[in-house]
Amino acid sequence: MSDHPQPRILCIEDNPVNWRLVSRLLGQAGFECHWAEEGLKGFDMALALRPDMVLLDINLPGLSGYEVAAKFRNNPELAGLKIVALTAKTLKSERETALVAGCDGFIPKPIDPFTFVSQVSTYLGGKRDAVEQGREGPVLRQLNVQVLEHLESQLKEAQDANAKLLKAQRDLESRNRSLDRLLGLSRTLVAEHEPRELLRRILVEVMGEFSPSRLVAFRRHESGGYWQSLVLTEGACEDGPVLPTVHSLFGKLQALHGQTAMVAGDRLRATRLWDEGVAFGCWSPTEDPCLLLLQDRQEERELKGFWLLERDRDQAWKQVELEFLNLYASLAVVNLENAELIESLNHSSRALASSYERMEAAYQDLNQARANLLSQDRQLLISDLFNKMSRRIQTPVAALRQEISVLRAGMAEEASAGTVETERSLSVMAEAIGVMDGLIKALSRRTSRQGEEVPEWLNLQAVFQQELELLHADLGIDPQIQVTSTFGTGPADIFGVYGDFAKILAEGLRHSLPLGMPPTWICLRTWTEGDDFHMEILDDAGVIPPSELDHAFKPFSEGPSQPVMGVRYPSRGLVGLKQVLASYHGEVSLEGTEFGTRLHCWFPLA
Repeated sequence: MSDHPQPRILCIEDNPVNWRLVSRLLGQAGFECHWAEEGLKGFDMALALRPDMVLLDINLPGLSGYEVAAKFRNNPELAGLKIVALTAKTLKSERETALVAGCDGFIPKPIDPFTFVSQVSTYLGGKRDAVEQGREGPVLRQLNVQVLEHLESQLKEAQDANAKLLKAQRDLESRNRSLDRLLGLSRTLVAEHEPRELLRRILVEVMGEFSPSRLVAFRRHESGGYWQSLVLTEGACEDGPVLPTVHSLFGKLQALHGQTAMVAGDRLRATRLWDEGVAFGCWSPTEDPCLLLLQDRQEERELKGFWLLERDRDQAWKQVELEFLNLYASLAVVNLENAELIESLNHSSRALASSYERMEAAYQDLNQARANLLSQDRQLLISDLFNKMSRRIQTPVAALRQEISVLRAGMAEEASAGTVETERSLSVMAEAIGVMDGLIKALSRRTSRQGEEVPEWLNLQAVFQQELELLHADLGIDPQIQVTSTFGTGPADIFGVYGDFAKILAEGLRHSLPLGMPPTWICLRTWTEGDDFHMEILDDAGVIPPSELDHAFKPFSEGPSQPVMGVRYPSRGLVGLKQVLASYHGEVSLEGTEFGTRLHCWFPLA
C-alpha cells in the first residue's frame, strides 16, 4: 500500500457507464478513483499517479487488456502494481489468459454492487489468483494466439483505413482543384457587369470542367415576358431560341422546381418532362441528360433560369459532378443578380445624392425635436412626482398637528394621565416624522447624486416602500398594470448603501416590465425570516424558456433585451442585481410560473 491517505484506484474502461458505476461504489467506500478510456493513456496515468490497484477492462480500443497488462509487467516501475481484470469475459480459459498476461485477479461483469467493494478490498489485501499447475504453457500459447489475431485484425483495419484515406485524398485533391478553378472564376467575374458576357464566361468554364457534348442555358428576361438562351457546343457559343413564358415546357419545369433543383440520368428519364424535352430538342435519347433549375433568390417559387446538359452514356453524371454543377449554377445566379442590382443601384444612388442634404437637415431637426420632447416628458414626470410626494406627506403632517393638540391638552391635566398620553403622542409623532424624513431623503437622492454611496443604517421595509412609489414614475409603469405590495412588519434594519437596495428593487421591477409584453399585474412582497431579509416579485408578463432561466445571471449573456417573436427573455439588469446582492452575501433565484416568473432575493441582515 502507498502512503497516501485513501487507496488510489485507476480504472481503465472504455464504457463511461461502467466507469460511473465503479466510481460511485468505490467513492462511497472512501477510495480515490481515476479513469482512463484506453490502454496507453492508462499506462501514462499509472506512471504519474502510482495507484494501489488498476481495474483493467480486457476489451479495449487499440491495445487489448492483455497487451496493457503485459506492458505494465514489463515496466520496472510498475512491475509490482496490482492489476485486476474487470471484464465480461468469464470463461475459465479467458480467466487464465488474463492471469498469464499479468493480472492478479478477475472480477466479472456485470458488477455486483453488493460485493464489488469487498472484492476490490480483498485483492488490495494481498489476494492473488493463479493458474492451475501445468496449465501455464497452454494458456500462454493461447494468449500468444489471441495477441497475434488481435494484431492481424488491427493491421487489416489499418490497411482498410489507409486505402479509404488514399481514395479520400484523391477525391479531395480533385475537389480542391475544381474549387480553385471555381474560386478563380468568381474573382475574375467581380468586374463584369454585362449579363450576357457573365453567363457566357461561366458556361465556357462549365464546358471545360465537365465536357458535356452540348449545353443550353435559358435565362428569364428582366421584363418577365420571355426566355433567352445560349447554346454551347465544342468550340462554339451562340444565341439559342427565344421562347415565351406561356410555353408548355415551362409549366412542367415549374412543377418540377417545387420538388428538386437538379435531376440527371434515369431519374430525369422517369419524369413527365422527358418526352416533351426530347420532342422539343432539349436532349438526345442516346445521351445521358442533366437538368439544373436556377431559383430566383428574391422569389423562391419562381425560376430564374435552367440549364440543359448532355454527354455520352458511358460518362454518366457522378454525384460530385452534380454538386459542382450546382455551385456553378449558384455562381451564375448570384453574379447575374448582382449585375442587375448594380445597375439599379447606379440609378438609385443618383437620386439619393440629390436628396441627401435635405435628409440630413431633416434628421438634425428631428433630433432637436426629440431632445425637446424628452426634456418636457422629464419635467412632467418630476412635477407629477412632487405632487405625489406632497399628497403622501399631507397625512403624517395632519397627524402631527392633531397629536400636538392632544399633547398640549394632556399636559394641562394631571401628571399621571398626561404622562401616558404624552408618550403615546410622542411615539406617533416620531413615526410620522420618520415617514416624512424617509420620503424627503428618497426624493433628495433622485434629484442629487451627493451622498448616494455613503453607508447608513436603513430600515429595508421603509426603503422598498418608498422606492416602489418613486419607481412608478421613474419606470413609467402603466396605470393599467395592477401593482400590489405587502411589506413585512418584523425588524429589517441593515447597515448599507441606500442606492444598492434601490437598484435591487428597480432591476427586479424592470425584469417584470419587458418591452412589448407588459404584465397585467405585479406582486411585490418583503418579509424577514430569522436573520435573513427576503424580497419576492411575481408577474404574469410571459413564460421564459427553461434554458434561458439557467443563464439569467451569467455575465455577458447573449440573450435579447426584449421579447423576440413572442418569446420572453430575462432582463440583462439581473446580472447587476446579482452583483449587488453578492456584496451583501445575498443570493437570488429566478423561476418560471404558469403565466410569468418569480424573482426571489434574500440576504442576511447581520
